[in-house]
Amino acid sequence: MTSTLEPIEDHVRAGEVLDRDGQYVIRGWPLTTVGLLANAKATASRYSYRAEPFLAASVEMTMPGWDAERILSGRRMRTRRSYAMVPASSVLGAGFELLPTFDAPHYSIVMGPYTEDEAQRLLRALGDLLANPYCITNQR
Repeated sequence: MTSTLEPIEDHVRAGEVLDRDGQYVIRGWPLTTVGLLANAKATASRYSYRAEPFLAASVEMTMPGWDAERILSGRRMRTRRSYAMVPASSVLGAGFELLPTFDAPHYSIVMGPYTEDEAQRLLRALGDLLANPYCITNQR
């Protein structure tokens, strides 16, 4: 089945150096076990990583030209009432891999097994839920 999946490696931005303590991972709603697993399942149904289905959760990463304010008020996040934001070291320290995928500031958090325990482990690494002051809708 993985032969029908598109390799995510074709969409990894080369040459980026991650500052573990100076860059922040930002994940918008859904920040639930069910939401993370749904995101991972959708990604795995389309992409492979290292010739296996790519189980991953989408996030945004602060980087030059992309501070938290710009990300939270931007097209992808301004419809999210809540979000989580932690230093990249929190996610990496929990044993997850961060891949710079697609267009900046998008990253993918590579998940291990497709289990509730794995999603809960990622939720713990992402930290507390925060209110998005730039939200323009009450949908989420």
